[in-house]
Amino acid sequence: MMDRTTQYPQHLAKLVALRLQADHGNVPPEAVLTRLLETLYFASLKNEEGRPIFCTVNYVDPEEPGRNHPGRRQADCWNHVPFDRPLPFDVRTLSKLARAADPAVSSLAVFRDRKNKLFIWGMVDQEPRHSDFISLEAGATPARPGLFQATITGVGNISVYRNDSLIGSLEQNTLVEEYHDVLWSGPVHDLLVGYLRSYLGDTADNGDGQLAAEPLEGEMLMRWINSICRILMNIQTYRHGGGLLITPQMSLDGLNVKYKICYDRLLRSLRSMVERKALHDAALPSAPSPPTASQSAGHVLPYSPVAVNNRERELREHKNEVLGAIRFIASLSCVDGFVLLDRRMIVHGFGVEVRTDTLLSDIYIARDSHARSNLLRKSELTQYGTRHRAMMRYCFDKPGSLGLVVSQDGDIRAMTRIDDMLVLWENIDVQLAYKAAGSHPGQQPGPLLRRVNTRVA
Repeated sequence: MMDRTTQYPQHLAKLVALRLQADHGNVPPEAVLTRLLETLYFASLKNEEGRPIFCTVNYVDPEEPGRNHPGRRQADCWNHVPFDRPLPFDVRTLSKLARAADPAVSSLAVFRDRKNKLFIWGMVDQEPRHSDFISLEAGATPARPGLFQATITGVGNISVYRNDSLIGSLEQNTLVEEYHDVLWSGPVHDLLVGYLRSYLGDTADNGDGQLAAEPLEGEMLMRWINSICRILMNIQTYRHGGGLLITPQMSLDGLNVKYKICYDRLLRSLRSMVERKALHDAALPSAPSPPTASQSAGHVLPYSPVAVNNRERELREHKNEVLGAIRFIASLSCVDGFVLLDRRMIVHGFGVEVRTDTLLSDIYIARDSHARSNLLRKSELTQYGTRHRAMMRYCFDKPGSLGLVVSQDGDIRAMTRIDDMLVLWENIDVQLAYKAAGSHPGQQPGPLLRRVNTRVA
């Protein structure tokens, strides 16, 4: 009789095979996928010299390592580094090699032979391009090697990607097939839109804006939600657990803030970056006319190499400022307790304990991003840990509050009050969105952009 633990990688293999078939057409046999994921799963249960095992494997054909990424390659793109001879793809070998294959630095290249036996044939460098993309240092979606990538993210936790898109994951004994897009549509999205509109309304009369209201609002929303996604992804990498508590009104009622601060740099730096980018793009004519003699005398033209370099340098500085603010806020989560922010994303403290006597016993788990009533499932508060229970009680007691909790295993949950219910979303999707060249058919009208399906460099 088959061990029940081996069924979990099998279920994930079936999901990966179906989605790769739909997306790519040519996929390895399901038995090969199962063996690959089983090996990663059992390796994740081991320790090497007292240390947990984390690594990424890329399914790459050694004969055609760049087959899935035709066209021009950037100078800083990944490259494969073959071993002098193939190594067996088993738990023991994987455990040893994982020490030299930090997922933030490199990965292992895996393929199958004619008998469908898996082997490790090399390593892949420049994996920082993917982590840079997550942390804002890279402006475009990076092309990752191979048909797909599978990463050990914790004990019994395996995530499978195709480039930047998450195909599915195994979280110990649970197969996660769907991630809720709550930051980009539904009531959580609407809360964030309201927060942003309030901020833009409060600052509209300052006279220092450099963009019209609609372009600023749409671009700010996309960049702002992307920043929240990046903060949550950075919190995941600490594997400590933590969360963000965003409140519409700054009040410490029901909160014990161990470390009080006032950090308002994120939204300011995002606005500066958005405005600087708009000015940078607007000052690049497709075919500038030759300068006149009076224009050339003692003036730097807006399209001259000097002016272009200055604008690019300033834009790069603003991007680095945003990156630093994101990392700073994420790092605060390493202290036990929540990070407290208001609707302008100003951090008012960290190490926050929630203390409320609100009577709450039942919650509702949403099975879609819009929390449609026919897809809500009633559950008991006692099924969750202390951290989640405290956040849920607070969000129920303070309507308009939004809680985002990251567990030690990396799961992300969102919660807020809708009418007289505390609604919880599990398996939050924190994939990023980028401005597309045109609207997609499902895009909502109006100045506030929804997440787009097309991603461009």
